[in-house]
Amino acid sequence: MNRLLLIIAILSFVSCKTDTELFDEVNEMAQFDKVYKPTLIQSGKESGFLEPMAEYSLFRIDSLYFRNLENSILANDRFKEGSFYFNIELNDFIFNNDLEIVNMSKSLITENEYDKTYYLYLLSDRETFAVYKVNH
Repeated sequence: MNRLLLIIAILSFVSCKTDTELFDEVNEMAQFDKVYKPTLIQSGKESGFLEPMAEYSLFRIDSLYFRNLENSILANDRFKEGSFYFNIELNDFIFNNDLEIVNMSKSLITENEYDKTYYLYLLSDRETFAVYKVNH
């Protein structure tokens, strides 16, 4: 009985994810100076064999925080020129809300290009951004 409780406790601890996990991972790599409290508005995963091929999350923040985040990205040498990684749900959200990506020139960040690549897309409504993680 004790083993069963221990296994359940470990599985529940491992499976717990925060709503802002993708942004937290980017924040850790980028080492932003400010603390951002984004609100998750949508997320999804692309199926893979052992782990998802890709994951995305859409967030909303106050326009002042958005401006600070944009300035932090533009001043950060860790961000490189990215491209748009096509995902149906993310693309639909951008298209249906008539949005554009405003930071394509500095949207990609990675610690190891053979492991995981992150794209942080700032959207033209100046309150919404997306984080897209590609597992290699």
